Amino acid sequence: DLPTKINKGTVEIITPVELIKRGDKVGSSEAALLSKLGIRPFSYGLIVQKVYDNGTVFDPEVLDLTDEDLAQKFASGLSMVASLSLALTYPTLAAAPHMFINAYKNVLAIAVATDYDFPQAGKV
Repeated sequence: DLPTKINKGTVEIITPVELIKRGDKVGSSEAALLSKLGIRPFSYGLIVQKVYDNGTVFDPEVLDLTDEDLAQKFASGLSMVASLSLALTYPTLAAAPHMFINAYKNVLAIAVATDYDFPQAGKV
């Protein structure tokens, strides 16, 4: 039942009534009622095709990136730079820590093989 009243020859609904919710399918009875009330369903919005920023055009997926996504992509890129630098034996800031550790491991291996001793080798 809808609370209604007659005002100047028209039927008015007294209180707001929610007929359907967003995402629900409109049934035939709801469609008939909305049609009698002169209400036509519609939706509006924008569908982003491309993003333009400072002369560069991007796909709209860049708008969905989170800080964690950016940090992960940066770490992945840094790892690739370090790997390439190590493979080419070309020193870079990303590869330097790995190069020092590898050199330290080599010195330790030599110390163990030749009975050469130095303070840091004594711990191993």
